Amino acid sequence: MVVAAAGFVAYTHVGTQGQWSPYDVYYWLALGMVLLGAMLPDLDHPNSTIGKRLGFLAYPIKILFGHRGLTHSLIAMVGMFYLAHITQSAWVWWLAFGYTLHLIGDYLTDSGLPLLWPSRKRFRFILVTKTNSFGEPVLVTLFVGACASVTLMTY
Repeated sequence: MVVAAAGFVAYTHVGTQGQWSPYDVYYWLALGMVLLGAMLPDLDHPNSTIGKRLGFLAYPIKILFGHRGLTHSLIAMVGMFYLAHITQSAWVWWLAFGYTLHLIGDYLTDSGLPLLWPSRKRFRFILVTKTNSFGEPVLVTLFVGACASVTLMTY
């Protein structure tokens, strides 16, 4: 839900300069790329949604780098944006945006992120919550509310 809300805000402000329509096929395709990008960091976990479908990649990545290793680092995020830059594809930009949203979400958890991988140091936000705890829906609600406010201010 958080990724969809952020994708909606981004598309409203970047994709159409405020002229969003539910009949705009490009919006739904862009949102799909954002959602796919948000799943990509968990390719290092064979039981994740994407890991179950791409197990032939998920298992080797988990063995080599572990969960929340390389795929959850600045190296991977910068790599995604570099790929978007060299391809100059709007689809890859949306994919990179979703990837970044996933990392931001994990940054808000108590597990944090190994942003400077291969260093084991984990970075986390000051106000964190455990995944699947009471605090998680509170943070999600605040974020989605902020996204809705930003979007409504443009109209």
